[in-house]
Amino acid sequence: MRKLLQCTVLIACAGTAYVQAADDNTWHYNIGAMYEIENVEGQADDKDGLYEPSVYFNASYGAWTVALTMYQEGPADYTNFTRGTYFNRPEMDIRYQFIDNETGSFGFTSGIRNYGYHFKNDDGSNNGTANTQRYKFQPDWNINFNNAWSFSGWLAYYRFDNDLDKTGYSDSRVETETGVTWKINETFTLRTNYYLERGFNTDSDKNNGEFSTQEMRIYLPIALGNTTLTPYTRLGLDRWTNWDWSDDIDREDHNYNRLGMLYAYDFQNGLTMTLEYAYEWENHNEGADDTFHYAGIGVNYAF
Repeated sequence: MRKLLQCTVLIACAGTAYVQAADDNTWHYNIGAMYEIENVEGQADDKDGLYEPSVYFNASYGAWTVALTMYQEGPADYTNFTRGTYFNRPEMDIRYQFIDNETGSFGFTSGIRNYGYHFKNDDGSNNGTANTQRYKFQPDWNINFNNAWSFSGWLAYYRFDNDLDKTGYSDSRVETETGVTWKINETFTLRTNYYLERGFNTDSDKNNGEFSTQEMRIYLPIALGNTTLTPYTRLGLDRWTNWDWSDDIDREDHNYNRLGMLYAYDFQNGLTMTLEYAYEWENHNEGADDTFHYAGIGVNYAF
């Protein structure tokens, strides 16, 4: 799932302490939790949905930030609300802020995440486990042209190792979101970003888990005192997948478009919260089209 937008807003709303960490040699912390759900409309009988609880802890000292997150992620049976995996997906990131001034900023993050699976047979009996590790290398940047215009983004390279034949992941992935921000006034800001996520294999003999997603992502944050409303859209440019590589070597083409709203509230005491909902139209060149729903709630405390 995608927790980056909510997490960024949560920490930004609480952000005075978080930002100050780069300016002095004292410790600053963020602790929080998120709960996200997503479901394809009308597919509950096929268990075609996910819910993902996560808890996280960030510690910043000077230019350094260490982030620890624990996820639970997997298919959910909405009839009796059971799931297919355990709370066994830890992630650790370490980030260093090389540059941070009025002109812009530049940082670099490296990290590792474990994807744990507990497979089950149709009768519910155990059918083995798998653990795939993801290694991340990610620069991020922001360039301020003036008080109104800026260019920012991040670019991540992921390397996946172990049990790839069981989990279906490709061995490599790149993901980026970058674009221009226009601060119209103290209330309205417009961000227009290009997004790419591409899964591929460095081994030419494999094609498992390969996919590509390209989108335009447009955000309009509206600051209203302690409240920030962010309507946004994702417009599909190109999308294809090869998740069923073991049964069908041909890739499937898709067209996804999303409308969403993110609500954030800053209690002015270190505590912030977010609520998010998104509605997505999914068109496929194979099979019927779908309607997709996403919802999330998050809470963060900075101290």
